[in-house]
Amino acid sequence: MQNSLFFKNVINSDSIFESIGQLSDIAKNIIGCEHISLFLMDEKQQHTPASYSVNISTAVMKQLQHIVLKTQFFSRMPDGSRLSVHEAESAIKDYLILSEYQCIYGFHIKHGPSYGALLFSFPSDIHLKDDQLHLCNLIKLHMEQLIKKIQFRRQVLKQKAYESLFNTLRVKDSFTVDHCYNVAFYSSLLGAKAGVSEVDLERLKLGALLHDIGKIAIPDHILMKPGRLSNEEFNVIRQHPMIGYELLKDLPDVEHLLPIVRWHHERMDGTGYPDNLIGEDIPVLVRIVSLADAFDAMTSTRVYRDSLHVHEVREQLRIHAGKQFDEKLVRVFLDIIDEQMQMNG
Repeated sequence: MQNSLFFKNVINSDSIFESIGQLSDIAKNIIGCEHISLFLMDEKQQHTPASYSVNISTAVMKQLQHIVLKTQFFSRMPDGSRLSVHEAESAIKDYLILSEYQCIYGFHIKHGPSYGALLFSFPSDIHLKDDQLHLCNLIKLHMEQLIKKIQFRRQVLKQKAYESLFNTLRVKDSFTVDHCYNVAFYSSLLGAKAGVSEVDLERLKLGALLHDIGKIAIPDHILMKPGRLSNEEFNVIRQHPMIGYELLKDLPDVEHLLPIVRWHHERMDGTGYPDNLIGEDIPVLVRIVSLADAFDAMTSTRVYRDSLHVHEVREQLRIHAGKQFDEKLVRVFLDIIDEQMQMNG
């Protein structure tokens, strides 16, 4: 299995159902898990959790939901708990028999004020080994990140002065919009790991989301050209940070976003644009977005080239640490990549 595809596909998913399908295929191929099911409970909603799975009947999902609620899995069962048709108490055993599964492993899901359970269901009664449990835990972490990303997409632009600008970009170029969401998500992962405060983390996510807003004004024949840009065309593209800055600067409450929009192509060695800033003159939030921006660009498929494998991307980040990127942030981001890529060594 290609770890980079696993990471990228899940992060790019826009729905829980889509991601559940991808993750179920991985779990089936590697550990023989027949289905993955997700149950989410809102703290305001104390009775019936929302349920998600693919290629599974409503009747079976009902039995799994009974198991989750009967065992009080959300609050009582330890992470990675195993329920077996041969060992469970009678009520749980009955639900397992009706579900036609012999064994279930459950993991806790946390997403903001809400919580949930991720169930791995097996057709035979098995005991997972440590490396298999580790895989389940990684899948759980990916699911938590996907839920966070979906929530972020739903919430971040509500009642904001720049919503119409972003919607204009959405109509013009959906690829750039997806890229902006990815950069915002990677920036939030890196910012949190690097110790950015909660207040700055929110500014970071929003600034990252709007970092390419200036591409609204780039001619379509250049922005969506199915091939490499000429030097003249690239010089036009290079105008987008300044254009974005000009579009946003007179809107209310955007002062903290402007450096990210204007300077996300500056480099630590001073050879970036538009202002040739160098080193510590580049604010740390800008440096985070620059790194996330480059990572998503390298791991995305373009018309004129395939995405780079994560091993190649790691090497590029190392090569350009201290030149294009903040060296300390590169080390932190490499740790994040390593955490994500532990699926298969």
